[in-house]
Amino acid sequence: MSAVTGLRHLSNDAPPADVLAVLGSDGAVIVDGLLAPDVLARFREDMEQAAESFGAGTRSGDATVAHFWGDVTKRFTRLAARSDAFAEILLHPTMLAVADALLLPSCSSYWMNTGQMMIIGPGEAAQALHRDADNWRTMNRPDGFEVTISCMFAVTDFTAEVGATRVVPGSNQWSDFSRLATPAEVTQAVMTAGSGMIYTGRALHGAGANVTTDQWRFGFHLSYVLGWLTPEEAGPLGVDWETVSGLPERAQQLLGWRCYSAGGSDSTRLWTVDYEDVPVGLGLIPRHG
Repeated sequence: MSAVTGLRHLSNDAPPADVLAVLGSDGAVIVDGLLAPDVLARFREDMEQAAESFGAGTRSGDATVAHFWGDVTKRFTRLAARSDAFAEILLHPTMLAVADALLLPSCSSYWMNTGQMMIIGPGEAAQALHRDADNWRTMNRPDGFEVTISCMFAVTDFTAEVGATRVVPGSNQWSDFSRLATPAEVTQAVMTAGSGMIYTGRALHGAGANVTTDQWRFGFHLSYVLGWLTPEEAGPLGVDWETVSGLPERAQQLLGWRCYSAGGSDSTRLWTVDYEDVPVGLGLIPRHG
């Protein structure tokens, strides 16, 4: 395969159909200026404040987790409780349009898989390339369907030096997901703060090495997953009802505070309390009728 020249970029007013077309061929695409400047500013301020209370590395004793996490990387979730701007990003119309197109053919609704800050510190090594869909390993097959869709938002500028995400364009179409990428197939998601790399769960990617001595790369990973699969983040355990009660019902559902309900003639109901919608079963809101 010839050397990769870089990921394709789209403007923030590109229609979802254009985003989906590039995702279908490349597995990843950068949307420049995906976040409005005021949303980015508010979210960045909140994340910088939150990051002060977190140390680098994991408290897990699992060596595999520690290796994947990174020794000089800060990770934390529960972002709905840490920033009012988070819900605006969670409900970003471009992200929901892409998730609808790629996930709803295989489910009736989907969850937020995780909203996770990934802050890479100076001297951090590159992360191993991986596919996010491997969280549900037996479903991640070349002949399968999409189970998750993600975006890595640049909260600060992503340069090659600070560890811009490495990605292998076209790896979503490989006939053999067990093969390794060659160096010539790997590029980096170099982008300005507020831009986002949208990518499918079938695209190989991983954090780049931060070769600086004094810069931290602030990245925000947001992903959605089929509603009949287990999300990576235990949303309702990390964000209480008082926090989410004032959010739109769509945001409540994505965060796990509403049940998976197929609707119409399909009586499927998952993630319930006393077979009621979560806040109803817990007595937090009244029953209808």
